[in-house]
Amino acid sequence: MPPYKTEIECTAYCSCGYCCSWEWGVKMPGPFYLGLSPTWLPIRLRNRRKGYVNAAVPILSRYWTSTSLIGSPYFGLTSIGKFPAQVRPPIFSKLSLMQYQKLPGRLLLPWRLLPVYGSIAADTNYYPFGTRMFVPGYGWGEQVEDRGSAIKGPSRIDLYHRSHKEALKWGRRKLQVLVVLPGQSFLDLLRVPKPLKSFLKTLNFLRSILF
Repeated sequence: MPPYKTEIECTAYCSCGYCCSWEWGVKMPGPFYLGLSPTWLPIRLRNRRKGYVNAAVPILSRYWTSTSLIGSPYFGLTSIGKFPAQVRPPIFSKLSLMQYQKLPGRLLLPWRLLPVYGSIAADTNYYPFGTRMFVPGYGWGEQVEDRGSAIKGPSRIDLYHRSHKEALKWGRRKLQVLVVLPGQSFLDLLRVPKPLKSFLKTLNFLRSILF
């Protein structure tokens, strides 16, 4: 099946405690930690998740406070163990011009001229790891590399933003998203040696043109 477009509800999230439901905690002996959160009860004794009781986590760490991960350390990594990233479009692209307020900062830091794919969280029953998506106004989402217990079905995805302010600005939008499943891109279909193909896939500028 070739790449296709479908309407998807795209919700923004960031790594803050509000979006990802985590709190700071001080590790205590045994299966406990002191949770520190700006609530009516700012300090409370909580249980650490079984399996992480004797884990080598920092004394001051972040812990999940909701979903099935309650009590386990939060490292801010995606499901495949990578740090999430926000889209950085090619410098000479329509999307880059639309985000003109970011151009001065990109010009001052040369490495920020290079494009970067953003992180997408989706239901991997419909969009397996390795899926890429182009979201209007956001750009190319890197392979679907994260998943959340609240993301169910083919019509919902979460898009990573670096700051909570940017996430709030994006909010939730229904958009026509281009979906490129693993093996569907032009680069995947190239009849070239695997090492060369792997190298070409690392060139984000080429991938943004050739899926």
